[in-house]
Amino acid sequence: MGTSSVEETALIEEHLLICEGCQGRLRETDDYLLAMRGASQQQRRDERTAKGREWRFPAWFPALAAVACGLLLVVVTPRFVRAPGPVVAVSLTALRGNGAGNSAPAGRELMLQPDLTGLGEDASYRLEIVDLTGHPVRQGTLARAQSGIKVRGLNSGQYYVRVYRPAGDLLREYGLEIH
Repeated sequence: MGTSSVEETALIEEHLLICEGCQGRLRETDDYLLAMRGASQQQRRDERTAKGREWRFPAWFPALAAVACGLLLVVVTPRFVRAPGPVVAVSLTALRGNGAGNSAPAGRELMLQPDLTGLGEDASYRLEIVDLTGHPVRQGTLARAQSGIKVRGLNSGQYYVRVYRPAGDLLREYGLEIH
């Protein structure tokens, strides 16, 4: 096996030439090593063959699965998604007291039409919708010539629509209840 020195190897080889018992043992060892190598090679061949026989998805399967999922979405989605409906016009009027005064359905696009009577003749105003805690929910700009401003639907709750001058001065606040 190449682990002995040259002198030791010479002595071992000389002994093997004359000792029949050691020759037999050497043959048994060589036969064992050959058998193990053969078995190892056969094992590797069997593993490669088994891997070749494993079932795999055909190359076209992912495309078919994608088409099936797409068709399923086309068929099922309309049953769960409702059309939001037409835009709801909301005429905002300022009221005294705690009442919201103005209301609209939840989730629908709104056309807010604030009453600007008595306000300065600014060319535009900044509108801001805030929740009960005063956190801004939506913002936009309303030109004086416009009749209103479109706003994405809001969740149910109480809101305030604030009208500001472009410089930032608060001019008016309207209550808005979304149900």
